[in-house]
Amino acid sequence: MATGSSSFPMGKIAGRHTFPLANVLIAGSLGLFTFFWFAGPARYALLANQDQTLFLTTKAYFLSTLQHPGGLLEYTASFLAQLLRFPHAGALVISSFVVSAFFLSAGWAKEAGGNQERLIAGMLSALMVAAMHNYYPHQLHHTLGIIVALGAALLVPQNRAGRRRYFLVVVPLLYLCCGGFVWLFALLWLSRRFTLYRKVDAGGVLWVTLYPVFWLLAGYVLFTYPLEFLAVNPLPMGSGYGTPLWPLIFTAWMCLLPLLVSMAARWSAGQVVKGATLTAGVLGVSAVMILSSYHRKNAEFFTIESMAVREDWKGLLQYVEKHPSTNLFGNFYTNLALMHEGRLCSELFDYPQPFGRRALCFEWDAKGEILRRGSDFFWAIGFVNEAHHWAYESMVVDGITRRNLLRLIQTELVLGHRRLAEKYIGILERTLFDRAMARHYRDLLSDSQALAVDPELGPKAGIRFDHDFFADGLDLERNLKALLNSDPSLGPPLDYLMALYLLERRVDEIVPLLPAYLERSGGTLPALLDETLLVHKITNREDNRTGLAVSPATIRRFDDYSQILRQSGGHEEAARKLYPRYGNTFWYYLNFSSI
Repeated sequence: MATGSSSFPMGKIAGRHTFPLANVLIAGSLGLFTFFWFAGPARYALLANQDQTLFLTTKAYFLSTLQHPGGLLEYTASFLAQLLRFPHAGALVISSFVVSAFFLSAGWAKEAGGNQERLIAGMLSALMVAAMHNYYPHQLHHTLGIIVALGAALLVPQNRAGRRRYFLVVVPLLYLCCGGFVWLFALLWLSRRFTLYRKVDAGGVLWVTLYPVFWLLAGYVLFTYPLEFLAVNPLPMGSGYGTPLWPLIFTAWMCLLPLLVSMAARWSAGQVVKGATLTAGVLGVSAVMILSSYHRKNAEFFTIESMAVREDWKGLLQYVEKHPSTNLFGNFYTNLALMHEGRLCSELFDYPQPFGRRALCFEWDAKGEILRRGSDFFWAIGFVNEAHHWAYESMVVDGITRRNLLRLIQTELVLGHRRLAEKYIGILERTLFDRAMARHYRDLLSDSQALAVDPELGPKAGIRFDHDFFADGLDLERNLKALLNSDPSLGPPLDYLMALYLLERRVDEIVPLLPAYLERSGGTLPALLDETLLVHKITNREDNRTGLAVSPATIRRFDDYSQILRQSGGHEEAARKLYPRYGNTFWYYLNFSSI
């Protein structure tokens, strides 16, 4: 029976089969855990990254990725990222990365300790990779670059002549394929060399520091990119990534791993005590890593957005009832869902509205996260020109993605720009999973009758303006009024204009629009507009000539609201008492929204 450092706390396995079998058991457990983690609670990491790039099956697309160092890594990751659209396939991709990190890390510590220490080190390294993916800006090419750099450093030969030949070939290939990850390779090899052998190989230091610099300068001559870009792309850093906390922790961990494993191997505690302590430690650290890196608010927001992209408006509102969003984008999609369901002017205050008019429509900002979502708003209200404008600018900022490409196809078809629509459809036909959709849109190119009855495009194609126009600056109110002046029958702009006035408490602006709303709604006002009409009548008793009647039910509710308000001892007490029954009314918003 194996003893000492060759034992494993989960069970004793005889002889030389200890490490392989334990390896398989741990790897399988890690794979299963991360598969179910990213297919379930952490699925937001898949949703956030499934439309960052659009992989095309063309020679030109492949060649375009070779125009800068690291492009081949991004090409490979872009292919894998298309699988993130499918929960199980996407979770399998990330779990395979986690298992790869386990095997490589266990091998990284091979000469520093026994089986037990190596497997525990591999588990912690693998779970750090999972923690990195809990942080949604961390994309597949980041982890793939880390794995390639770690694997390349692990394969460096021990003898000096072999190292020279290896560096001569691998360093330029690694730089061209993985870009800035060549520096991670150099750092990992140097740290392992020092921690394991306590000496510095001067020749090796020169090969892994100056040789990459030579290729960096050569890249500056060959490629038309700034030197800063060529030096670090595509490392997990920069404004788009944020603070690279987990990649830095992982890098420091891997640099110190041989030293830490050797210290654990030399620990002279008894087998049972050592095994129990290490096992408890790895479980505790693992739980802290996974739970501290998980972000519940991100999970809720990306779930909301995925429902909006699928146009599952009922499902979105049901989800938000259980998980109210305090995120600007989540609030925006909640209001968009209310509009689609015809409930914007009756249930606006059933949901938090901390952002005012910004949660109806974003102000123009040349950022991808604003542009692609702003296009959704303009498409929803029938402002096709502006939906196209924002989608096109999104393509300029983010490159071609599935989302902006589909919007460009839709808007070009509705606007009758057949040649441009055909160009974009041709791109969609070269994707992996959207060719059926491309065929559907191609059928609409030459069939105007089919376009007119298409459930997605037909309603937009039926909108006719006196003249084509774009948004009037940044003013939401002017743009909504311009749409209504051009086509008074449009319902969504009127809903949004009413919602804007409700949020800004502009009662006198709402009342003149009520006859048009009554005509569209069949003679019944939604609750919030009925409440607003009552406020108008009360505050304009001497000059109330609207000719509109408030419903008896609304009057009775207001009498009860007023009685509770009068009987309360102060503003805060009144707000607390009224909220359970009247927190979703215009009256409550009018009186207490600042509390």
